[in-house]
Amino acid sequence: MIALLVFIIGCCVGSFLNVCIYRLPREISIVRPFSFCPLCKAPIKWHDNIPLVGYLLLKGRCRSCGGRISLRYFFIELITAILFVAAYRISPNGWAFVNLSILYSICIIVSFVDIDYRAIPDYLCVLGIFAALTVNFVQTIVLFNNTLFIHIKFSDIPIVNSLMGIFIGIGFVYFFKLMGDFGFSIYLNLAKKDSIDGEKETLGLGDVDFIGMVGAFLGWKMAILTFFIAPLISLFYGVYIIIRKKSHIIAYLPFLSVGAVIASIWGGKILGILFNFY
Repeated sequence: MIALLVFIIGCCVGSFLNVCIYRLPREISIVRPFSFCPLCKAPIKWHDNIPLVGYLLLKGRCRSCGGRISLRYFFIELITAILFVAAYRISPNGWAFVNLSILYSICIIVSFVDIDYRAIPDYLCVLGIFAALTVNFVQTIVLFNNTLFIHIKFSDIPIVNSLMGIFIGIGFVYFFKLMGDFGFSIYLNLAKKDSIDGEKETLGLGDVDFIGMVGAFLGWKMAILTFFIAPLISLFYGVYIIIRKKSHIIAYLPFLSVGAVIASIWGGKILGILFNFY
């Protein structure tokens, strides 16, 4: 029953994420005006705006203009609900659930904005870092008041783990960025090219900020694991882009986001297998 309630909450949050994905890059308030059709701008009635159900009843078309509404709106509401249920299932306590819910929500927003605009709203990653620090600070205060510190290691204290995740995550990935940019510049000099598709960076600073945010929510181990999972997932799509479109530029945030979700759910098992193997 609780899982069903979490699913419904996830659907509602997913509906709000759709608003953020559409409006934030366009610099439109996410509060007003109320939901409207992106085609004819007509206001959407409340009963047409019920997550998942509204889309199905309207058969994917606007009631006012009859224009087709992207299936992506339905997909985002559904995937948000599924991720919220997953967060509920794997969370040992309410604090962990809040952490994961915020992380998953931001991952969805930045991923689809990156797909549409090849740009990362860095301020969302910064807001995510502050949100994680706030949640973990409050959790730390609760543990302190309950005198539970004596039962956990210093590095496992929520606020300490969050701070370590930020600094180690950002430092580790930024080091890789510097090394990658250096190697890329050498390649361009040897090949006597100015750039490839106008790009001179192997990783953007937005990617670095994103890993720092993951570290704030999940700790430094999962942040680094996310960094290494993402290229494995993006490999096949990257090869397709190079062969089909003759370009090396892809929206990388969706792959980092998937890596973060995988790390949050199966990260402990993955690290266990890797370290036991070696």
